Amino acid sequence: MFDLVIRGGRIIDGSASPWYRGDVGICGEKIAAIGKLDRAEARRVIEAEGRAVCPGFIDMHTHSDVMLLANPGNEPKVRQGVTTDLLGLDGLSYAPLSPANLQMMRRYLSGLNGSPDISWDWSSVSEYLARFDRQVAVNVAYLVPHNALRLEVTGFVDRTATAGELARMQEIMAQGMRAGAVGFSTGLDYFPGRYANEEELIRICEVVAEYHGVSVWHTRRRDLGLIEAIEEVIGIAEKTGVKTHFSHYSVQGQANRGKSGEMLAKVDEARQKGLDVTFDSYPYTAASTMLIILLPRWVHEGGPEAILERLAQPKTKEKICADMRAESPDWEQYVLTAVSTGKNKIYVGKNLLEAAGMAGKEVAGFVCDLLLEEGLGVGYLSFSGVEDDMRVMMKHPCHTAGSDGILIGDKPNPRAWGTFARYLGVYHRELGVLGLEEVIRHLTAAPAQCLALNDRGLVKEGLAADLVVFNPETVLDKATFDTPKEYPVGIDYVLVNGAVVVDGGKHTGLRNGRALLRK
Repeated sequence: MFDLVIRGGRIIDGSASPWYRGDVGICGEKIAAIGKLDRAEARRVIEAEGRAVCPGFIDMHTHSDVMLLANPGNEPKVRQGVTTDLLGLDGLSYAPLSPANLQMMRRYLSGLNGSPDISWDWSSVSEYLARFDRQVAVNVAYLVPHNALRLEVTGFVDRTATAGELARMQEIMAQGMRAGAVGFSTGLDYFPGRYANEEELIRICEVVAEYHGVSVWHTRRRDLGLIEAIEEVIGIAEKTGVKTHFSHYSVQGQANRGKSGEMLAKVDEARQKGLDVTFDSYPYTAASTMLIILLPRWVHEGGPEAILERLAQPKTKEKICADMRAESPDWEQYVLTAVSTGKNKIYVGKNLLEAAGMAGKEVAGFVCDLLLEEGLGVGYLSFSGVEDDMRVMMKHPCHTAGSDGILIGDKPNPRAWGTFARYLGVYHRELGVLGLEEVIRHLTAAPAQCLALNDRGLVKEGLAADLVVFNPETVLDKATFDTPKEYPVGIDYVLVNGAVVVDGGKHTGLRNGRALLRK
């Protein structure tokens, strides 16, 4: 007897092969049989006539992390069909960290990941992953973040690591891989990772390659430029042989319009040399991050307490403002999405020029005051992407999907609520950018292959029963920039390790997610 049979659906198995009609039988956490099972006994049957049945979606770029612990149902993701979140992206996460450094990162990243009222009581990768296992609605996989390695070894300082410190980073990286991390991530526009030189990245990636993990890159765009930053990463892959994956691989800024072809050529050239290079992107033209990234480099040294002290000193604040003005930013492109307290909520949804006008302040001074008042916990989005280039990128066979979803704030980027339904409803059905079988591969088997999650990503006997049942004719994202927290339609059932977590479009409250450890 099966625990569950999904009957009569169009099975899209994740491999990009044409769909076929069949039934899927589930026993426990595994897919037990695929075929014609109409005579089989089952404790429950889901009738899937007119629906597609596919593997659960794997989000290659998330900022769920501690917000998943605060909201373990993870409704924004699971109702899109996401069954696995990859954590630790952009070199910015929370393990392995000593207690003091953990609290430092809690404050420093509050504009990105919030600062939820949870027990911040882990230090190691093993302890951190244990907090998710069987306690959240989706599976998680973890990348050891660069910020943790650098903070633990060199501190929050702008200098080159010594030979001894590099050896210690390698040791900590190896410990993380042995604890089950699937790889390593960088955020080379963020601190303290931005302080690293190429040698440091090579030494770390040597360890990642030794353990057959993946290196995931937020590249050094601010310091090197779009193409030069890509070349740096591919050069490191050539020197180390490490599997390489680019985060949010996209054209940002009108000055880079049309460069998608050049970016994809870099991927193709690397693969022709035998390097395993892939990338992800999200289907929106707005980027999102934390407001402190607008502060000059020198302001970040020492970490959050040092930043707040500098913002509070009038003379230092004026130097900060002068340096920010010298970069001639387009303040109107930055729209506030999140603040930590209720004091400044009136500015959420306004661009910085509008918000500063409301406050009766010059813009740079307003940014400094806002960060000080909110303890750095401020987020923003910017409309810097290029739609035509985005469509070119998503058609490439090495493309995978990542939401880059930020789960805090009153007006977050809608990508946290809509990415996967948007690929299906807009970029497949409405625009025809990708065929259905191919877009499903980008959401399932391709990311599973990248992360070496060999028991996921396909509808296949013996693999984990992470499955989505959706209506190809109606599936659509509903989240917009005005109403970003709207759930999609057309996704009827979502199974995580055999448990029905979304039933008839509604969350069941089950928390059957696992910490997926590197095999």
